[in-house]
Amino acid sequence: MTSDTWVAIDFETATASRDSACALGIAVIEGGVVSATASWLIRPPGNRYDPRNIGVHGITPSQTLLAPSYAELYGVIEPFLAGRYVLAHSASFDVSVLRAVHDHYRIPLPNTHYACSVAMARRAFPHLHNHKLPTVCDHCGIELRHHDAASDAIACARIALNCRDAVGAISVHDTIAELGVRVQRV
Repeated sequence: MTSDTWVAIDFETATASRDSACALGIAVIEGGVVSATASWLIRPPGNRYDPRNIGVHGITPSQTLLAPSYAELYGVIEPFLAGRYVLAHSASFDVSVLRAVHDHYRIPLPNTHYACSVAMARRAFPHLHNHKLPTVCDHCGIELRHHDAASDAIACARIALNCRDAVGAISVHDTIAELGVRVQRV
């Protein structure tokens, strides 16, 4: 994996269970710009939702009743992930969802490495009072519909590019190295 292509991801979940993905947003960074985006509604196991989660993202069981499960959708998702570098804002959450849905459906994990845009933003913009997605987006002038998976993924990608510009790097890989952020295996 030597390309500077990164795929920003964002999951929304239907319950407190990490395997309950109900939406996924993706934003591809290629050639130093966001070159492609995609998003899907996903039918979580049993199409069960907690009211608290609905209150966060607004996705309801009626919206995902006829949506594909993660397993049914994975053939479309896999090309975005396999052999690519992944970014997520608060990556520990999104990577735990990725691992949980793969475990639930017994799908082998893709050969993927990841980095966290929160860690990048903390080092590139240490003066911010926090590094939550809305705060960093506001600082960087990035439009955000928070908890919309597509918008959150695009925002994550743009944060990485803003961090790149803030440190004067030429690539996301160089930015991560310059900031001392760890790249880990999924």
